[in-house]
Amino acid sequence: SVGKSTLLSTLTNTKSEAAAYAFTTLTCIPGVVPYNNSKIQLLDLPGIIEGASKGKGRGKQVIAVARTSDLILMVVEAAKAELQAK
Repeated sequence: SVGKSTLLSTLTNTKSEAAAYAFTTLTCIPGVVPYNNSKIQLLDLPGIIEGASKGKGRGKQVIAVARTSDLILMVVEAAKAELQAK
């Protein structure tokens, strides 16, 4: 659990399940942030895992949604920086 569901819930007042274990988010959870008379949609997507491009987990669906995005914000756990850099 790195906090992306909590971040989405805080920014958008959307109910996105957060738990003390990895991969809590199993489906796309949308939220909206009002900004300067416009609305910005944020999506809480399931985590990307090794092999996602080959369909492992919900990899293909997550990648398809990400490809259509204007901006991708990746939330990573700082304690695992060395492992995630590889």
